[in-house]
Amino acid sequence: MDQLDDLSVAEKHGLMDMDGMVTNQWHWLQFARVLVSLFGEMAVNRLHQLQEQLEWHHLSNGDLLFRQDDPSDGMYIVLYGRLRYTIVNGNGGTVAVGEVAPGETIGEFSLITDEPRSGTVFAVRETKLVKITPERFHRFVQEYPQMMTQLTRIIVERQQRDLKQIKPLAPQQLTLAIVPTSATVDAARFARELAAAMTPFGAALAVDAASFNARAGHEEAAQTAPDATNNPMIVTLLDELAASQKYLLYVTDPHPSTWTNRCLGQADRVLLLAAPHHDPQPGSIETQLAQFDVPLRTELVLWHASETERPQGTAVWLEQRQIHTHHHVRQGDISHMNRLARRLTGHAVGLVLSGGAARGFAHLGVQRALEELNIPIDYIGGTSMGAVIGASIILYETNATMMSQAVNIADPKKLFDHTLPLTSLMSSRKVTDFSKRHFGNHHIEDQWIPFFCIASNLTTAEPVIYQRGPIWRAVRASLAIPGVFTPVIEDGDVIVDGAVMDNFPVSTMAALCESERIIGVNVSPYQEKKRYYDFETNISGWRVFFSRLNPFIKSLRSPSLLGTIIRAVEINSVRRAKNEEALVDVMVCPDVKQFKTTAYDQYEAIAQVGYEAALTPLTTWKAQRLVAVDGTTACVAGDDAAKPHLALA
Repeated sequence: MDQLDDLSVAEKHGLMDMDGMVTNQWHWLQFARVLVSLFGEMAVNRLHQLQEQLEWHHLSNGDLLFRQDDPSDGMYIVLYGRLRYTIVNGNGGTVAVGEVAPGETIGEFSLITDEPRSGTVFAVRETKLVKITPERFHRFVQEYPQMMTQLTRIIVERQQRDLKQIKPLAPQQLTLAIVPTSATVDAARFARELAAAMTPFGAALAVDAASFNARAGHEEAAQTAPDATNNPMIVTLLDELAASQKYLLYVTDPHPSTWTNRCLGQADRVLLLAAPHHDPQPGSIETQLAQFDVPLRTELVLWHASETERPQGTAVWLEQRQIHTHHHVRQGDISHMNRLARRLTGHAVGLVLSGGAARGFAHLGVQRALEELNIPIDYIGGTSMGAVIGASIILYETNATMMSQAVNIADPKKLFDHTLPLTSLMSSRKVTDFSKRHFGNHHIEDQWIPFFCIASNLTTAEPVIYQRGPIWRAVRASLAIPGVFTPVIEDGDVIVDGAVMDNFPVSTMAALCESERIIGVNVSPYQEKKRYYDFETNISGWRVFFSRLNPFIKSLRSPSLLGTIIRAVEINSVRRAKNEEALVDVMVCPDVKQFKTTAYDQYEAIAQVGYEAALTPLTTWKAQRLVAVDGTTACVAGDDAAKPHLALA
C-alpha cells in the first residue's frame, strides 16, 4: 500500500475514470486497501487490472443483496456504507446477527463451501460494494493462494464470536446523523463538542449544511438533489469526508429537507438531540425515519442545562418512541460528553458487581480504588447485593458518601424481620422500607450513569433485566433471596433474587454497553472455606438452640440456615461465572471466604479486602487501556493489551 499512498491525486484519478467502476479516488483507495489485505502487496497496474474484472453495485436503505437459502453467486467487498445480515431461527423469527462495515467482506463462506446463503443481507444506508463471482474467485485463489488463508481467518473469527455470543463491538467507522428535535437546540455546537470528545479514538468531524457548502465551494451544494448517484460533485465530496474521518457527524436541519435526507441516507445511526424541557412528542423527521424500509438505529440524547443536578421525567420521552438506548449529557460538563463519546465509539467502561450478601461490601473497596485511580465508569450493572451497591453508586456517587451510607445497609435490625416461615423467613417489610428509604423516588432511566440489575422470574424461568422504573423496586426484586425474603409479584409472575439465574451478569453488560472494557468484581467464591460441623446427616434444631443458650457446654457447630440458603441460591451462577470471565477485561476476585455471607457488621473489613484486591489489577489495566485527555480519561489503548486478572486464593 505504500505505492498507493505515494501516488499523486492526478495519478489516482487516472486509475479510476472508467465508466461503471470506481467513480473517484476515495472509492478506489478503499478498494485497493481491501484487495491488498486479501491478495497481498501488488503493483498499482495489477490492482487496475483486478478492478476491471469485478462487478460494482450501489444499494440504498432497504435494498436487498441476497436472501437466506439463496444459492451462492459470489462474495462482496463493502467499500462504503453498511450492510445488515439477519437469520430466520428455528422458531421462525428473524434475528439480527450483525453488520458489515466498510473494508469488510460478506458471502465468502457460501462461496467457499458452495452452500446456500446462511442469512439475509440488505443495506442499512447508501452502500457501494464490489462483487467477486465464483469463476473469478477460483482464478484469484490459484493466482494468490494467500487469499484463501485470509478468508479462512475471517470466517474462523466470525464463528468464534458467534459461539461466544460476542459481537464486534468498537465500530471501525461510524457516521452519525444528529437530528435536533427543535430549532432552538444548538445541534451544530453539540456536534462540534462531541466530535472533539471522539477525536482520541480516531479522526472525527462535525458537518452541517453551512460547512458542507463551504467545502463544496457552492452555496447551495447541501440542497442539491439528494440522489448521489447522479451528482458526481456531491458523491465525491461525501466520499472524501467518509474516507478522511473515522467518525463523521452530520447535523441535519430541524425539519425534513434535502440536506436532512442526505444526512439520513449516509447515517449508520441517528442521534435525536433534545432539550428535556421541550415537547417530548416525536417530530416530523422522526415520522420520516419510521417510514424507512430498514429502521436506522436511533438513540436519544437529552442535553440538559448546565445547572441540572439530576435528570427527571425521562420516561415520558422514552414512552413516545422506539429507541435503542438513551443518554444524559449536561451542557458544559466535559466528563458527560466524554462518556457519550466512549459509548458511541465502543470504548465505554462497564462495571459488573456480583451478588454475595454481606461479602458484597467488597464492591465498596473496588469503588474506592476506581475513584483513586480516576477510572471513569460509564455503565453499572449488578445482581442482588451487587445491585444494591451499584444503584447506590449512581445515586450517592462518592466512596466517602457510600461508606457513610453502608452502616444503614449493614444493620440487620433494619433488614430482617422474622416471621412464621410459611412463605419466607422474613416478612420483608423492613427490607422493602429500607429500599424505598435508601433509593427514594429515583428512577433508573433518570440517572447520569446508566444502570441495570438482574432478577429471576420463577414463573417463566427467565432472567429479568431492569433498565427502567423505580430503583427501589428493581433492587428489591434483585435481592429477594428465595426462602429468606418474600418474592416480588409483577403481573402475577413471581420475581426473586437474580442470583438464581445470573449472579454475575457480564454478558448482559457486554450487550448493553457494547464494549470490551468491562471490569468484573465477583465476590462469590468458587469454593467455600471448609468448616467442620458437629453432625453428619441429621441434627435437632432444638439441640443447637439450647447449646447456644447453655454457657457450660460447647455450642454445636452447624451451618446457618440463612447462609445455606444464600449459597444454594448462588451456586449455579457461580459455575456460570467462570464462563463469563472470558468477556471481562479486568477481573477482581476479593478473597472474602473468611467472612460469612451474613457478616454484615464487618462491612468495613470486607470493603478493605475489596480495595486491596482491586488496586493492583486496576492500576495495571489503566496503564494499558487508558490515557489522560484534557484532565479526563479516555480508553484508547489497543485491543491486544493483556488482560490483568487477580483471583486471590
